[in-house]
Amino acid sequence: MNFRVAVCAASVVALAGCSSSSGVNRWIPFVGKGKKDQSNTAIAKVNKTNPFGPITGPVFYGLEMRVKVSPDVVKLSDARSLEVHLQLINRSKKEANLVFNDSRKYDFILRDIGGKKLAQWSDDQPVNQTPSYVIINPGERAEFVGNVSTRDMVAGRTYTLEALVVGYDRMRQTIQLTPAIERPAAAAQRPSATRPAPAGQRTPSAH
Repeated sequence: MNFRVAVCAASVVALAGCSSSSGVNRWIPFVGKGKKDQSNTAIAKVNKTNPFGPITGPVFYGLEMRVKVSPDVVKLSDARSLEVHLQLINRSKKEANLVFNDSRKYDFILRDIGGKKLAQWSDDQPVNQTPSYVIINPGERAEFVGNVSTRDMVAGRTYTLEALVVGYDRMRQTIQLTPAIERPAAAAQRPSATRPAPAGQRTPSAH
């Protein structure tokens, strides 16, 4: 497997969210390191055989954030919700440890271009009060998945989708989405019927 997840008290890593990032949770990027080292995490060199390829997303505390939305092309007639994936890839040479006070770990928020919230994944997710944590080894990843409703989206308009790790204000990534404008299918033209010739009149034959 590409990632190893350890969760305290048997909490499931990728099935819980929260409504806000309160900053209450503790961040311990690497066991045995103090706060002075947290902002200067060394990034390991990415070689050609790395299964995750080059770094394409923002990096915080040695963890690269990647956000992917399915389907790639949003057609509102086909998709009632968007499946959003948040990947945290450990690009450092040391183990990363995310600590949470409860089951809330990540969230996805959809906003219009003016910043108004349209949907939030965690709004209807249960919360388990048992503390938990996620360990990501060097060169491995943790992946979190959630669905966001497209009910209030309009084709052709631009929206922002924010993915975040709960409690850590720096660990946020925002992408833009524009649902495709779908053109109505052209109605098929029915072939014109051949009118019968009047009685007593011969139909001309083709030569």
